[in-house]
Amino acid sequence: MTERKPRRWVVIAYIVLLALVIPWYWPAGDTRQAFGFPLWALVSLAAVFATSTLTAYIYLSGIDEDPNG
Repeated sequence: MTERKPRRWVVIAYIVLLALVIPWYWPAGDTRQAFGFPLWALVSLAAVFATSTLTAYIYLSGIDEDPNG
């Protein structure tokens, strides 16, 4: 039985989304707001939504399945 390797683009996408979810790159004194929420919070929520969407796409499309059975 062969070991399955994850697709490279999937791993890269999850790393990028993880970096966006954690707001470590925002300046401490940033007070910008959008729709009454801090901008960093909206970016983080958008990244969480994108992560969920990517996970659902991978699961539902069967992209990681072995074509040889």
